[in-house]
Amino acid sequence: MMKILPPLLLLTLLATAGCGWHLRGAPQNFPPGSLLYISSEDSRSDIANELTRLLQNTGVPMASSPLEADYTLLIHKETERKRTVSVDARGRASEYELITSALYSVRDSGGNWLLNNAQADVYRTLEWDDNEIVSKGEEERLLREEMRRELISRIIDRLRRIDVEASAEERN
Repeated sequence: MMKILPPLLLLTLLATAGCGWHLRGAPQNFPPGSLLYISSEDSRSDIANELTRLLQNTGVPMASSPLEADYTLLIHKETERKRTVSVDARGRASEYELITSALYSVRDSGGNWLLNNAQADVYRTLEWDDNEIVSKGEEERLLREEMRRELISRIIDRLRRIDVEASAEERN
């Protein structure tokens, strides 16, 4: 069994390298060696921090300042909302809709907008029970974390689809 394992491992590595496989989360449409800078209008942005960390971990070259960057992702606004969807017989909320959103843009070093005011939204439903406030509060916190991860995934997916070679007219 040990003699078969190394050639099988090598064959698997060669197959994945040959098919163009890359880590999920790493946009490949930006020119090789180009630097990305991520900023947010909110200095305490969880989304910008997590997005930066994720892209760095997947091998995307990151700029330390906007002046060094070939491309800049700017997160204009991120919001978390909660709205009542249904109420019980006593008029108390029994179900909420959780919404996490981000408004963002991408521009190149020449100041051209590759993506302007794009919005990503994630929705989840949370059933509420006043008799289980502590556990429902923890469930909401966990749902918010999951929603933030999905939102980041949607932003990365949209980054992958930007045609950096297209002219401004073709992008609009």
